[in-house]
Amino acid sequence: MRFEAAKLESLFQVLDAIAWLDAPSSSEIAQFAGIDPRTAGKLLKNALHLELVGPMASGYVLLVPYPYKGPQEQKEAAVREALVRYPLLVSLRQFLRLGEKIEASTRKAATLVGISPFDPDALAPLLRWAQTLGALQADLLAEDLVDAAASGKEQRHKSDKTSRVAFLSHSSADKPFIRQLAADLSANGIGVWLDEQRIHVGDSIPEKVAQGLADSDYFLIAVSEKSVESDWVKKELNGALVNEVERRKVHVLPLKLDSSKMPMAISDKKYADFSKSYKSGLAELVAALKAKIND
Repeated sequence: MRFEAAKLESLFQVLDAIAWLDAPSSSEIAQFAGIDPRTAGKLLKNALHLELVGPMASGYVLLVPYPYKGPQEQKEAAVREALVRYPLLVSLRQFLRLGEKIEASTRKAATLVGISPFDPDALAPLLRWAQTLGALQADLLAEDLVDAAASGKEQRHKSDKTSRVAFLSHSSADKPFIRQLAADLSANGIGVWLDEQRIHVGDSIPEKVAQGLADSDYFLIAVSEKSVESDWVKKELNGALVNEVERRKVHVLPLKLDSSKMPMAISDKKYADFSKSYKSGLAELVAALKAKIND
């Protein structure tokens, strides 16, 4: 287990590339991000360790919701959550909580999670990232981040009642549509968290989407012939997910991309219709997103 020394700022450029491209290769990511291919490789290695991204036959995909056009603090929040949930750092914070020094805590945590032999230099880049993003506080729990995001949303509503953030869940097969929609929503002043549908059976729904949901006002789910055939819609889009979304005071709003039938779990929801005209569907969606929110 070795983390590569690389600037945290460049990580966001790599994540931006993966969020926007279709399972890009390392060289495509480097070109899109405008960074050296060797640096991109180091960042991808770290991101794989943290399960921010995952490999596919043709390249890489995001494994977590990510605010492509969001402000820097949202991007940092997405990475901070991955760091806080990382098993090594969970154990490390426990030892810090017991009063151990950082060096001893790291060694003991590494032993506990099965990293052997222990090489402090191999973990030093991880600790630097965690320190920079405030993920090493001894008493910090993942739920604290979700509470902070929810509180941030309340403050956002108080300071700007017209502010809106949308959590956009979609199948990778619909990514060309999603790229256009994300760009158009951003142009209309709406923040967007992008989430490819990668929740699997047995995964914790709150853990997989907590940070993005807590920060969002709307849960948009793109429904198409391609997406309704995906395992995600067949197995994981269910009442439990919808209940979790609504429990966080996030409004579910499906997007109808074609003539496909709405999944049962969201069949009673009002949807934005893109099936006949993208332009009219966008106008309908923007109007719905900018309407007064009733909690």
